[in-house]
Amino acid sequence: MSKLFGKFLKGSSLLALVAAPAAVFAAPSTDPISTFGILGSYNDFKFEGGSESDKSHMPEAGLFYNFGNKLTAESGFIYQAGIEAKYGEKSDNKLKEGQADLDLGWRAALDARNFVDVIVGGGYSWTRYEPEINDLDVKLTNKSPFAKAALGYNHQFDDMTLRVEAGARRTIDGRTKLKVDDFGSDTVDLKDRTNPYAEVSLLMNQKGDLPVVAGLYYTRTEYKLDGDSEVADNTKLKRNEYGFKVGIAF
Repeated sequence: MSKLFGKFLKGSSLLALVAAPAAVFAAPSTDPISTFGILGSYNDFKFEGGSESDKSHMPEAGLFYNFGNKLTAESGFIYQAGIEAKYGEKSDNKLKEGQADLDLGWRAALDARNFVDVIVGGGYSWTRYEPEINDLDVKLTNKSPFAKAALGYNHQFDDMTLRVEAGARRTIDGRTKLKVDDFGSDTVDLKDRTNPYAEVSLLMNQKGDLPVVAGLYYTRTEYKLDGDSEVADNTKLKRNEYGFKVGIAF
């Protein structure tokens, strides 16, 4: 009886040793996830209009939500849809904006932990910038559809995933409304512009009950009016944005 029990115990121990690594190093889920969180950024603006110019810096905060498998898929079709809203204010300058976008792409595996992908997509952005220039209240409201192309790289750790993405957004048939106190307002087309961006994201605690996403991003945007008028004379706005995102995944 004792010999039989010993054989059973030995077999059970061997099975446990074989199964343990599989449990510890099991691959994370490749299902799409929702992510909701906060974002913050520092913005560097240069506004030029007619003979006037102004430089300003502004912090900004907001919320974001996205859904997709860009951070979780290994190979094949990838996608992500997202929305965000931000608000900033400093002295007499204000900034309000919102954006929605959709990314579609294809991912290939380099090995068991490294993956590369190509992404195309599009979206819509709305921005209202309200600088005060020489005691004049100015409102510059931009509405711009855009197309997007990017390259991405994912590295999969045991319990988290690192993603690096870089690309550009191309504004298409944008419109802007410029309103200046005591001068009136005008609505004109925006010149199409290609604006580069880059972002780094980290999905942590991927196998746990509460995964967390954190990231950094940079975006350069230029708006230039495609038309001449008394109000919108050679008006353009350049912006460099440096930001972060932190959220929970579910």
